[in-house]
Order: sequence, then structure tokens, then C-alpha cells
Amino acid sequence: MSPISRRSFLQTSAGAVAGVMAGCQPSTPPASSKAKRELRVFVYAGSHEKTMREVFVPRFEAAADATVTLFSGWWDAIAKIKTAPANSPPFDLTITDATQGFPAAREGLFAKIDFAHVPNHKLMTPAALDTWVFRDGFGLPYPDSVMTFAYHKKLVTSPPTRWSDLFDSDLAGKIGLYNSFYMSLYTFAAALADANGKPGTAHELMKTQTDEVFKYAQDHRKAVKLWWPTSTDMILALNDKAVSAGNMHSPEYLQAIREKPELAALVPEHDRAMVQVFWAIPAGTKNQDLAESALDLMFGDAMQLEFARHGMATALPETAARMAAEDPDWKTFYPHTDEQFRTLKYYPYDVYAEHWDEFADRWDRTVLRGN
Repeated sequence: MSPISRRSFLQTSAGAVAGVMAGCQPSTPPASSKAKRELRVFVYAGSHEKTMREVFVPRFEAAADATVTLFSGWWDAIAKIKTAPANSPPFDLTITDATQGFPAAREGLFAKIDFAHVPNHKLMTPAALDTWVFRDGFGLPYPDSVMTFAYHKKLVTSPPTRWSDLFDSDLAGKIGLYNSFYMSLYTFAAALADANGKPGTAHELMKTQTDEVFKYAQDHRKAVKLWWPTSTDMILALNDKAVSAGNMHSPEYLQAIREKPELAALVPEHDRAMVQVFWAIPAGTKNQDLAESALDLMFGDAMQLEFARHGMATALPETAARMAAEDPDWKTFYPHTDEQFRTLKYYPYDVYAEHWDEFADRWDRTVLRGN
């Protein structure tokens, strides 16, 4: 595996989630006797696409008297927007994350959202909106997947309670970790902070003791049997007992533990880290009004509750409290109290943005390949 730059990372269309296809694959809009406006939405392939298709599409089409075409993919969204003709973006609304979306916003690829047309954003916890991409009007952010300690109940000597348990000797050679550094380097940082007797300091370690975090990762890389590329790969490996434990994305895994009782999960209280995603409207779209209406529908209580029931987090405190009371599994994964929302933490995107190429190269050479 060769080192990747930020540019090549943003342009890569490799499937990091189950079901990613080489290009964006649109769904077929329903037949109609009269022409309707079409909202083109880029979604993450896999569970996010499935949830959007089942929950969002029928409700929006009924409410807006418009059709929705979903385009599924992963890293390819920004590249497609960037290479499209001026004022003719391929999507009217796109999901993205801090890693690739923040640079895209700074490059002028997104239109400013008129949040007066998205009043439901006021239902969200202030912690979710405390970012420049919202303050400058380029996106509506929310916490998504949380870094999850996944394990097979029959393959651990005792249920884990902390991130350092992942590198206990009885799990050596039986671990599965995501092959991307943005998640797994932070997993190593959380384990190191815990091993040092200072749980809750992983963010600080990433900022001030990067060399120590990389050394810890190098020292423990041989404990990893599988560097998984997609959530499906990791779930199958756990289910088949090919690995005993590892890190995981929460939405897919929450669904898995509901279906497979031998699988279990832990989200340690300390060093909880979530993916920061946001919805953006590509600059030049002729359907900005439809896109803003879609955002308002998505962030209403009813829609957020349905998203949560499909394994997603929600940034609406009242919705989260209701979901936590309804589903004890969901409650163990996601923020749902005032204190948890107040202390909401994402992956250290600021550190990653400053050192992206360096970290990507170092991760590939010294951790994945062990050179």
C-alpha cells in the first residue's frame, strides 16, 4: 500500500463502507405522469444509504411533491463536485465529514445555507453546532459514528471495560482494527492514555506526544490480525471467530449486535470520539430551496427518532433522551444526557488537518507495513 496525499485521499473512490461501488449509483425515481423537481443527494454507501432510502426518501417525496435520487459512494463525492462544470454540481445536497468537507468548504465548493429556512436546527444541542463550518454557514454538522470497542463474548476471558484492555495478552494476534489512521491511531492513543493511568487524555496525547502514540502503535501492531477496510469485513470476522475484538463504527455494529447476540460492544466513558459529519449544499445548485427543505425535515424530531432507531446518533437532546429510554443498547453507544452533550468529543480533526500527509505516510510505513 503506497502513501496517500490529502488530494489523492479525497479523490479515492475505494469502498470504506460495505456496498461502495466504483462510481455513484443513482436510484431510479418513481414514474410520474407529470414532471417533478428532482433532489439529488449524495449519501454514504451501506447502512447510511439504506437508512436514507427507507426513512428519508418516502417522507420527503410526499412532503415536497418532488423526487429524490440517491447517489451512493464514499470518498468520491468531493472529487466529483470539484471536477463538475461551474454552476452545475452533480448533487444538490451531500453528506461529508470534517476530514474532506472542511477543506472543500474553504475552497468554496459549498453554498451558504440560509438557516432561516432550516428552523429545526435550533432543536440541536449547541455542542454539535460549535464549529466554524456552521458559524460560517457552509454546513449543518452533527455527531455520527462513535469509536466502539467490539468483541465476541465467547472469545474474551472477561468483558472489557477500558481501551487498554484491547491490548491484553490474551487478545494478542486476535484484534481487528480499521485500516484508516483517523480512527485507529486514536484508538492507540486512547489505550496509551489509559495504560499511563490518565484516561481521558487521548486528545492531548495526539497534540503533544504524537511520537509516543506512534511508538505505542508500532509496539502493538503485531497484536492486530486484521486491518479491516469495511464494517462488514469486521462484523464477519467477529462472527466467524477470525478475530476476538477490535474497534468499530457504531451504526453498523449496533445493528449487528441486535441480530447476533454473541457479539457485544463497549463505548468507554473516557476518550469517547465521534465522527463529525455535516450536510452541505454544493455551490451552483438550482435546487437550494429543496435542499434546505430536506435539511429541515431531516432534523425534525420525528425523522431523527427514526434515524436513531436505525442505529444512528442524534444531536437533538429530547430525541436522544427518548431513544435512550426506548433502547438500552442505543443508550450505551450515544450521548443522551446534558453532560454527555456538553462534553461531546470528536476525533482530533485539527491535529489531522495540520499533519495529514505526514500521518498518512507514517501510518502506512510504520504501522500497517511495519517498516
